[in-house]
Amino acid sequence: MYDANGAPELEYSNAIAQSFEGFQRSQLSDITLVRHTSYQPNSPVTSITLASEGDIRNLKRTSAEGAHELFFIHKHLILSPQDQVPRDANRLRISGGSLEALAARLKIPLGFIFALSRHYLPNGRGSRRAPGNSSSTGLDLWYFLPVRVQVEAPTPVASPPEASSQNQMNPFHKLHLPSVKLDIRRSCVAIFTNIDPVSNRVTFVAFDFMHGRWPKVALEPRRRIEEVIGEQRSTASGGFGHFMHLVYLSSATRWWTNSLNSINEQLIAYEHKLQTELSAQHTTPEAVLTDINRALHAIAAHLHRYLSELQSLQGIVVDLATHFESLHESEPGNSDVNSFENAARGFSQILSQVEALHDFAEELEKKITNNLALLFNRIQINSDRLLVANGQAMQAILSAMHEDTNLARKMAKASHSLAQEMKRDSVAMRTIAIVTMFFLPGATFAALLSMPFFNNNKWLEDASRFWVWVVMTVPSTGACFLFYHKWISKSRQAIAADDILLEAQV
Repeated sequence: MYDANGAPELEYSNAIAQSFEGFQRSQLSDITLVRHTSYQPNSPVTSITLASEGDIRNLKRTSAEGAHELFFIHKHLILSPQDQVPRDANRLRISGGSLEALAARLKIPLGFIFALSRHYLPNGRGSRRAPGNSSSTGLDLWYFLPVRVQVEAPTPVASPPEASSQNQMNPFHKLHLPSVKLDIRRSCVAIFTNIDPVSNRVTFVAFDFMHGRWPKVALEPRRRIEEVIGEQRSTASGGFGHFMHLVYLSSATRWWTNSLNSINEQLIAYEHKLQTELSAQHTTPEAVLTDINRALHAIAAHLHRYLSELQSLQGIVVDLATHFESLHESEPGNSDVNSFENAARGFSQILSQVEALHDFAEELEKKITNNLALLFNRIQINSDRLLVANGQAMQAILSAMHEDTNLARKMAKASHSLAQEMKRDSVAMRTIAIVTMFFLPGATFAALLSMPFFNNNKWLEDASRFWVWVVMTVPSTGACFLFYHKWISKSRQAIAADDILLEAQV
């Protein structure tokens, strides 16, 4: 790091050196393209591009009173779709050596360099009294201008909903507004200025971290400043360079206004959709309500951050107005009254606009609350309708079960009647079988004894031989009944054994 007068109680040199090394690796390019504009009263405006560390070190210093020197550092600006985009397009067009040379030449305080290396985090503002080119003491001012810019949303790319949702919930990332087809992008502009109130010399440096895909927005303040310098050089000469800050602040407030207005249009679209869903008779799909819920909470998270940034912007305006008033009071001979009045009027107007933006953001927070109330009402209506539908379905199921019960009752009665009929048939068949067993042996032996070869037997022809039939019939009938009893008992035992085996398997 270059040698600079620091404040050890505020600036930790080791941490600053480590942060700068990381900043150089991740945010600085290998090439240098710094826009340098300088002018002094009654002289033409000169604008050149510093393309190397040597150009910065060899840049001539001017000691003329009222001289203004401006440095603009951007990322690679894509001015045309046909432009070739380098691999390090998202880095500032200044190398590490060139930045050190610029910081050493302008005696930029280490506190600003440390904040610059951590531009992606919330940063405050600072000031210090620094040695000027004359015998007096100059004033260093620096701040980080929070910016929210609306840009056209690119063609959506398929991505997991979880990842998209996490990016949306982070207020340091973009906010996608699907209805207006815009993205709200975060950026910042780091501004450092040195003012020598005695010689009225002003040095102004702007590090613009806006993406190169937004060249119109990124170049707007620089072009406006160069236009003011060219047209109203006399106004610019006596106001300690206040117009440079007013240009950046007015552009930032306009970008903020456009961004908040786009969010307002998106909330109106959500409110209209929810109102339409509330008046509809159908049930809104859960996926639709989930998407709206995520979007509203994402906007709420961003608005919380926006309010903090607008409050920081308000503090920047108040501090600048205070510092320029102090300069005017300390050096009344070198301060033009008209320029001071213009500066005071400009800062007052910007402050009023920032306060209006802050109120607008708070109003949007309340509108989100209203939208969430509508969303919860719709969810409640969905739940109620689902409960009614479930009740109707349950009633239909119970009716069907009742019909099934009636049908089962009828089938049970029919089965009972059939069982009774089968029982009666079984009893009848059993009776027939028993009667048949009782008469079959006697009939069989009677038929046998009546055959011709028994009829010709004189011994059997005698009626007193009737006992022969009885002797044959009675034992045979008893044997038949005994066999029947044994067979029935065995069948019942087999059935009982099968039931026991089946119960054991279950």
